[in-house]
Amino acid sequence: MNYYIKQKIFTIKDKFDVTDEHQNLVYQVKGKFMSITNKLELVNPSGKVILKSNKKVLTLLPIYYIYDEFNQEVATIKRVFSLKPKFELSILHKEMTVEGSFFAHSFGIYHNNTEVASISKKIISWGDTYEISIHEEQNKEVFLFVVIILDQIIHERRSS
Repeated sequence: MNYYIKQKIFTIKDKFDVTDEHQNLVYQVKGKFMSITNKLELVNPSGKVILKSNKKVLTLLPIYYIYDEFNQEVATIKRVFSLKPKFELSILHKEMTVEGSFFAHSFGIYHNNTEVASISKKIISWGDTYEISIHEEQNKEVFLFVVIILDQIIHERRSS
């Protein structure tokens, strides 16, 4: 199934809308204002927190942890040193890789060399806009949240 993520650009804190193929709002991602650990929350349309994340501080390469509503760790994402964007992703102890294009406009998420999700970024748009095709609906919330975290890591790298 395809989903779309659009960043709201005129806000003080990070905010993204996640819509389905029919442009129905299915989730929102909200960031905490001035958070050192870059805390984010994935919420459903009624405002219930589904997932939350934070960044480990004082590491050479960024590491983010994703937690469920019960504060149980469900995923980690780590940047790997590479010329092209590359990440190690662990979702419920399933090891995956995320590989991006040189300019970070498209990504694939792979498990055992099989693509489980693909991400493409619109080049000309107000704010960052992504199309995500998820082939494994079981962990769709985590995959959608990972896209936001990838966006955060790439923007952190460009601003430093």
